[in-house]
Amino acid sequence: MQGQPFVSWRWKPLKWGIISLLALAIALWFSSSAVPALASPDDQAVFKIGGDLIVSDSQTVQDAFAIGGDVIIEKDVTVLGDTFAIGGNLQLKENARIEGDAFAVGGTVIRAENAVVNGSEFTVLEEFSGVFNRFGVLGTLYLTNLVFWLVSFAVATIAGLLLLLLLPGHIEEIATAVQLRPLASLVYGIGGVAALAMVTVLTAGSAIGSIFIPLANLAVLITGLFGGTAICVWLGRRLQKPKTTAHGQHSLQHHFQHFWLGLILLLVISLIPLAGGLLVSLMTLFGFGATLLARYGTQSADTLPVQLDRLEHQSLEHQPE
Repeated sequence: MQGQPFVSWRWKPLKWGIISLLALAIALWFSSSAVPALASPDDQAVFKIGGDLIVSDSQTVQDAFAIGGDVIIEKDVTVLGDTFAIGGNLQLKENARIEGDAFAVGGTVIRAENAVVNGSEFTVLEEFSGVFNRFGVLGTLYLTNLVFWLVSFAVATIAGLLLLLLLPGHIEEIATAVQLRPLASLVYGIGGVAALAMVTVLTAGSAIGSIFIPLANLAVLITGLFGGTAICVWLGRRLQKPKTTAHGQHSLQHHFQHFWLGLILLLVISLIPLAGGLLVSLMTLFGFGATLLARYGTQSADTLPVQLDRLEHQSLEHQPE
């Protein structure tokens, strides 16, 4: 079919992304010790975790797949499908042939002069191959996750302190919205992200999209910083009983204390592999939605609409002051 090459080109990055996620999920269930290469009698796909996978001339292989080691295609051997290595190199000896794609994460594709790859060649994080060799696949992923969250929290700390200094009342209203309307905050957060994704897809590649998408991303970043700061303040209140001034409002000093407590708690949670990042992202989604719900803190939480969840509102009305 004429449309097949275009679809195949679009599908390749997505396909390898899905394979990568599945591979990493599988790797979590195995220790770092070597697992023998296994082959399916139906599709003759071979894989190995924790060592080098060697495809010899005695095998007829559809796909070859290794985690934490190299994939080595011996001389005069043909792989009928794709070849994939995570945390290792993909080596093709003389006259070796891959009919599909060759993909390496944390490594590179090393070909003999007369070796052939009929499909596409992909290399990701090639410059971090030494890190993969030292810490392994899971260790490298955890370090990458750690660096990502440390940078994120550094940005969130600077932005949060500035927002608390310049707009303490707005942050107070957003944090109160999280407290009073958690369900509505979550719904607004999911709706905001879904709306952004939909508009991005519809306007991508157009003149309107070239202007709108950067502005929308900037708005999302600002909204996320407001929401993340408010979430930290709200979490800090849960950890430390808030004190109010003579006018019944929280003092700026206690705002900062609660912010630091909440920020440290989220940082500790983010250190938990997989689940930690998901929990922090979920909390950020609550803050994102609360920011939209409270209109960036310009609307008092006491005046927020209650149609979304009347039971939630009624239960909160009976809470002691």
